[in-house]
Amino acid sequence: MTGLAREYGEGLYELARDEDLRPQIHQQLQEISDLLKQQPEFVRLLCSRAIERGTRLQVVQDTFGEQAHPYVLNFMKLLVEKEHFDAFLTCCQWFHERYNEDYRIVEARVSAAVALNDADRTALKEKLEKISGRKVKLIVSVDPSVIGGIRVEMDGKRYDNTIQNRLSRLKYSLQHSL
Repeated sequence: MTGLAREYGEGLYELARDEDLRPQIHQQLQEISDLLKQQPEFVRLLCSRAIERGTRLQVVQDTFGEQAHPYVLNFMKLLVEKEHFDAFLTCCQWFHERYNEDYRIVEARVSAAVALNDADRTALKEKLEKISGRKVKLIVSVDPSVIGGIRVEMDGKRYDNTIQNRLSRLKYSLQHSL
């Protein structure tokens, strides 16, 4: 993460903390980040020096002015003004990390062969919260390479309860027990 993204992201985070707006600002940054990831040409437009800065600022105002909190809107405008809008997503990532740290949230990336139903999600989330001692946000993806079971990556650790992993452990055990 760049120093610029850290500095700007931290500045917005401190403002949101001081004004008791962290959840609201966090939610809006997540929504805008998701939109911008789907529309990278919009980011290029806001970074383009071929378009007058005033025009780019007006695009931000017209696009987000009605929905975004004034702090989020002004943050986006500041990045356009300083010719640093290309760092917006990284600033949002910094904000997100600080938010999760302060609210004791850990993200668990789950890979499963099939979509998990609500009961499975709830049970998994509760188990992971006991393991981590923090609130868990599940990020579940279906991975056809996972034949059965699940794989979880959380806090830099990998919990692998897939059929492939169990078979590999069994094979290793058989090979080394002779």
